[in-house]
Amino acid sequence: MISSFRCKSLLLFIIYFIPFSATSFSIQDNTVEPLQLAFKNLIETNRHSYVKTSNFILYKNSINDLYLLSSKPLLWLTQQSLNNKNITDVFKLIATAKNSGLNKEHYNLTFLHNKWQHLKDQQNSSINDLLMLDTAISINLLHFLSDLHYGRVNPSTLRFNFDIQKDLSSFIPLILESIQKKTISTLAEKVEPSFPIYQQLKKALKTFRDKQSLPLFNDIKYISTIKKGDIYPQIVAIRQRLNYLASSNNMKSHVSCLYDEPLVNSIKDFQLHHGLETDGIIGKKTIAALNISLSERIQQVELALERFRWLPDIQTGPQIIVNIPAFQLWAYNSKQARNTKILNMKVIVGKSIRRKSPIFTAKMYYIEFSPYWNIPKSITSEEIIPKLQENLLYLDQQNMELVTGFHNNEQAISYTDKSIEQLKDGSLKLRQRPGNKNALGRVKFIFPNNYNVYLHDTPSQHLFKKSKRDLSHGCIRVEKPIELADFLLESKTNWEQSSTVQAMTLNQPKQVRLNSAVPVIIFYSTALAMNDEVFFYEDIYGYDAKLKQALINHNSH
Repeated sequence: MISSFRCKSLLLFIIYFIPFSATSFSIQDNTVEPLQLAFKNLIETNRHSYVKTSNFILYKNSINDLYLLSSKPLLWLTQQSLNNKNITDVFKLIATAKNSGLNKEHYNLTFLHNKWQHLKDQQNSSINDLLMLDTAISINLLHFLSDLHYGRVNPSTLRFNFDIQKDLSSFIPLILESIQKKTISTLAEKVEPSFPIYQQLKKALKTFRDKQSLPLFNDIKYISTIKKGDIYPQIVAIRQRLNYLASSNNMKSHVSCLYDEPLVNSIKDFQLHHGLETDGIIGKKTIAALNISLSERIQQVELALERFRWLPDIQTGPQIIVNIPAFQLWAYNSKQARNTKILNMKVIVGKSIRRKSPIFTAKMYYIEFSPYWNIPKSITSEEIIPKLQENLLYLDQQNMELVTGFHNNEQAISYTDKSIEQLKDGSLKLRQRPGNKNALGRVKFIFPNNYNVYLHDTPSQHLFKKSKRDLSHGCIRVEKPIELADFLLESKTNWEQSSTVQAMTLNQPKQVRLNSAVPVIIFYSTALAMNDEVFFYEDIYGYDAKLKQALINHNSH
């Protein structure tokens, strides 16, 4: 993926030292000055007859730099020849937009191609005709590359806190070099996200589109829950649907109505890949997932591709990614060999109604073993004070104490009528001591952020058995805290798993700094692809619908 931090001076250095060949362009000397004047006028008017005004203004400065730094006044066309490999390669490149979940007509491919054909049919082309088409091609190419690299929608408009600073100038050296070397066709792979999951999602997108040509099936009706050994007429349709989803070239007719062992295993596999409880029982949720159309699944994959474009470039070293709808965490070290095992675990995330976990990126700096739980004011007022009013012993029973602040060395304040009133009016705070009852478990993983969200252990391990795990107040509970701590402290001198276990058994906080900050990405995608397998998840926060609408609004402008 290209870097977004190229400064202008570096850009100028790169461009002026690209060895353009003398035969790259051919244009009569007496047309150079009129072309330059026409280009100057075009830039100053803020209008382009072939491009939407909003797009022209957005890309105007980049186009100005692109043509200023080029060795010739036009990039794609000349008066002597309107046929060259670069222009046909640009059209072929934009035509591949569908492969990445984009629409080639958002980059005016048909319009540009028709204009090009029209110019070729004319005996003489005016300077203005050449300039308008040449710059229109450049603008749409920049637009396409920008969408591939940064995405179409700014995630901040959807309250996703990913810091995207578009640096369109970073595309300029790539375009000029590709013109010189006639490698336009490679531009997409140079700017698209390099995440392996992204590339596998593209493969999945093609697979699903290929299946769209097959005959459609009617929805399967839910009549009753089906268990192994049951006989129901819907079993025939379920067999056909599973076969349809599994292979586009192996359609077979199944007439058995028996829910037998092989079909149970196929259903379990289907449930695994669709975020359902893998119990092999065909209930309402399994039937509903089977009835989701290919067009809907295609759209889920396209939305996933869009979201991956928002993510920062892959860093070297340890990284942690949490995908909210999947209720899963992945930790891996990009410095290690490609086949190194990735640490994967279940997580519990914020409730979908009022306590959604935020979507953002941050850096983890330290781990705190045997932590206090500093209870947020909202939880104190909404949940704990009502319980305290019903049971005066509640705070003692839950190992909680009153404090004036949340520093680890704060002294606890005795329970009195006055101190309880101070708790109610917010002048005192409430925290839970380290121990078996602590809501954070025995360890929390700190990455400072504006949401006061972190990863942590939990004493309620039984909750990880649930398939739908939006159960927290916003922070993220991890299934394997010891393994995650060991992963993060792997490079720390004299730190072993025994050190982790020992630190987790203390009844007082112990902070351990990481050797270096570790990027943490709290992500949201209802489709993933790994190891050539595709997984779909429920849109628990309703963010897919919001992104769909944002893309519709974007495309209409």
